[in-house]
Amino acid sequence: MNEPQVKALADCFLQTLSPDLAKIRAAEGQLKNAAAQPEYGITVLKLIASEAPIEVRQAAAVNFKNFVRPRWAPQNDYDVVALPESEKEQIKGLITGLMLSTPPVVRAQLSEALSIISEHDFPTRWQGLLPQLIDRLKTGDATTINGVLETLNSIYKRYRSQFMTGKLNEELKYSQQLIVPLWETLKGLSLQLQSNSADLTRTKQILSSIRLVCRIFYSLNSPGLTQEMDDTLTGWFKEFHTFLVYDNPALADNDPDKESSVDAVKAAVCQNINLFMEMNEEEFKDYLQTFVQDVWTLLVAVEQGSGQDNLAMNAIRFLTTVASGVHHALFKDENTLKQVCEKIVIPNLMMRDDDEEMFELNWVEYVRRDTEGSDSDTRRRAAAELVKSLTAKFSTEVTQLFIGYVGSMLQQYGQNPEQNWKAKDCAIYLVMALTVRGKTAAQGATTTNQLVNVLDFFNQHVLPELQSQQLDQRPVLKADSLKYLTTFRSQVPKDTCVQIFRQLVVLLGTDSNVVHTYAAVAVERLLAQREDGKQRFQVQDLAPVLEPLLSALFSAFQKPDSAENEYVMRCIMRVIDFVGPEIAPAIPSCVSALAGEQGILMRVIKNPTQPGFNHYLFESVAALVKQGCAKDPRMVDKLEEMLIPPFNFVLSQDVQEFHPYVFQIFAQLIELHPGELPAFYMSSLFQPLLAPLFWERAGNVPALTRLMQAYLTKAAPRIVAANQLPGLLGVFQKLIASKALDHEGYKLLDSMMEHVRLDSLQQYLPTIWQLMLTRLQTAKTPKAIRGFIHFTALFIDKEGAPKVQQSLDAVQPNLFSILLEQIWLPNLQAMHFRHTDQKVVAVAMTKAMVDCPALQTPTAATLWGKVLSGTVNLLEGDDGLQNGVQQDEDLDEGEYAGYSASFAPLHNAAMAEQDVLPDVPDAKSYLASSLGSFSHSHQGQVTSLIKQHVPAELQPKLQGYLQTAHVSLG
Repeated sequence: MNEPQVKALADCFLQTLSPDLAKIRAAEGQLKNAAAQPEYGITVLKLIASEAPIEVRQAAAVNFKNFVRPRWAPQNDYDVVALPESEKEQIKGLITGLMLSTPPVVRAQLSEALSIISEHDFPTRWQGLLPQLIDRLKTGDATTINGVLETLNSIYKRYRSQFMTGKLNEELKYSQQLIVPLWETLKGLSLQLQSNSADLTRTKQILSSIRLVCRIFYSLNSPGLTQEMDDTLTGWFKEFHTFLVYDNPALADNDPDKESSVDAVKAAVCQNINLFMEMNEEEFKDYLQTFVQDVWTLLVAVEQGSGQDNLAMNAIRFLTTVASGVHHALFKDENTLKQVCEKIVIPNLMMRDDDEEMFELNWVEYVRRDTEGSDSDTRRRAAAELVKSLTAKFSTEVTQLFIGYVGSMLQQYGQNPEQNWKAKDCAIYLVMALTVRGKTAAQGATTTNQLVNVLDFFNQHVLPELQSQQLDQRPVLKADSLKYLTTFRSQVPKDTCVQIFRQLVVLLGTDSNVVHTYAAVAVERLLAQREDGKQRFQVQDLAPVLEPLLSALFSAFQKPDSAENEYVMRCIMRVIDFVGPEIAPAIPSCVSALAGEQGILMRVIKNPTQPGFNHYLFESVAALVKQGCAKDPRMVDKLEEMLIPPFNFVLSQDVQEFHPYVFQIFAQLIELHPGELPAFYMSSLFQPLLAPLFWERAGNVPALTRLMQAYLTKAAPRIVAANQLPGLLGVFQKLIASKALDHEGYKLLDSMMEHVRLDSLQQYLPTIWQLMLTRLQTAKTPKAIRGFIHFTALFIDKEGAPKVQQSLDAVQPNLFSILLEQIWLPNLQAMHFRHTDQKVVAVAMTKAMVDCPALQTPTAATLWGKVLSGTVNLLEGDDGLQNGVQQDEDLDEGEYAGYSASFAPLHNAAMAEQDVLPDVPDAKSYLASSLGSFSHSHQGQVTSLIKQHVPAELQPKLQGYLQTAHVSLG
């Protein structure tokens, strides 16, 4: 690409910023085509280095980051071509300089691209980078130093989430050359900080660089402490102390919601000392008292503005780590605990004006933080974790002390509820922090502080809020009470919960988005609860309120700002699934509300913006299909009548986000059809689905494969008759060539083997074998091996071992035995088959032993023994997931995991587990009976083969199979 192409690209990026959607799409199409051309990445970098408008350069930097991510070192990406090495070298030569010269908004995107590149190339394939950066640290130029530190931070921040490995250890050894120059840089910056306090612009730049050094320090120490770092620790910690006590009021941001450069440095220092307290307590002990005092002083002075949230959270987190470790005795004094509660815990648990504003104006963010665990990044969560740590070490003292504060706050509330409601809000949070010792998403609190009476507090202070007739009064306390109920649902008696369902329906009608959202969450979590492996609540418990509950849930979408409330939609999904087939009378109205002409689906199709909401919308539709047809299979016709029009609209309008969902529900409808499929499925839908356009989108592939499997289950003869089998085989050929999607190709091939007659497949078998063998030769991954073994086993089970041997040996003489010995047997134990798949493979191996001519010759005796040994080992190994079902009370969380950017499977539309060998109830008995029959036609040979070729430790296990099946070998 030449300079005119740089200008053309600039015009394209400018067009992507247009408010005109058509222009945006046209520009995106042009960029996609350009990205396939040689040296595209270099051209984009040249554009970033040009004098183009800053917004164009920023858009180009974002594009470059997304261009590099899949192409630098593709592994499992679908149809992605790696960048040539020559182009990579040019990119590496350009990007470092750009990191030092571009504006911050552009540099931020390049920083992410640099992280991607360095993850694969640094240091082994980029040996010159670190020495070059170290040299530039010594230039003395403030802008250059800041750019170098930004670059180093981009390179090393990936270490923060990595455990020590041999490769990482080598990288750390190589990077030790940076420790001293980095330390010298920090010392120089510290001196400049003290001497430039009046020059605010210069001081802010110095503080920015100091913060970057602190982040690099954190990254380099995250995997573990090295000797080189240990040698300089005293100096590092001396400077960290200097920064924690540094103050320059002139640098305080006028906006209390913005973090000042001083606070950013102090927060980074708190992260560093917390890391050492967690990982290197022994090396840190000499500095502990100083830093505890520094952090305590900071927290006492910290203000309520959100600009200091990061500092407050990291400082509290440090004290929490100290309280959790061997030095917790620092907090044992009663007066110290009292100070902690008064000066740190209660101020940071108390609802601030910012929190109240978020509750009212940004309810989505409030709920997301408060219900999904992301409030680990809030002051409240940090303060609650400090309470938990102190309670774990000083249970009686802390509980008695803090419960006293709870009583005082409740008394304060009682004196004037309208003005002092924040006191009760804080009290409820403090009780939850004191009480919860362990919890799961499925059950809520599982272990509690026995010194706190959860139920008494619920009855006296929580239940009255839930039962209040003044629905829109003190909404924060209603939300708190709903959260308390949800958290302690396992401790609240079942009868009480059943009675509360009616009040939860009422609370779904409140105008407060948070309150009706929390009411939906409470209903959903209660219905998901299990005891002793069974549902805690039964359908009859919900029956009296089912109709008003559904009405209230659908009405909630009419509330302002709740039109796409994913928590309410998830609750609808849960209710449908919980009620099961008894939901049948409500299905027409539910489907109409969800997918009717004026329903939710037709509205969100026009502008899909909430992936979580959309996922639960389709999950709810799938649940209605599943439960409705379970009650009456004929319901499928009515459901198709209602669902096919909006689904056709999704496909015709190319609403790509919804394609995988539509494909999955179409598969569900096809499988539930009691008779022959209507003409629509074969004439209008099937053939277009084979078009490459759909299969080029990797997120579509699992759903399309699922749909093709459904077609094969219900209409394989019609597919063959219409000469559409070659199209399916073409899809298989495309999928099997992809490391990321080859397993989907094998699923498709397995379904063809299972449902298509052999005489229809026969002419394609040589090509099928060649494709699989080529795949094994080019990339013999565990997935590819597993797919090959399973298909071959399914072929043997369906058609017999002699036909499979004949088919393979036609490709190459003796190929069946070669593959059995070199591919099948060596990899069998590592495959971890599910129970039903294990049976497929074990039965196939049994059939090969007793039926296959290649294993009946005297020269094959050793191989015969290996096959029998492999079969016994397989049957004695880990069964994996029994029938594909995980035995875990938290299964519910996995089933309804929600939206995923790559592919979001619908639990309610999942393919039912099929036993392809229903006539073989037990593979061990089948092996025993088959060996018995085989031995009678080969008198004396089987016993001799077992003694000679089966390891002694396996023979008793085999004998056990024979005895259980009452079989004797002749």
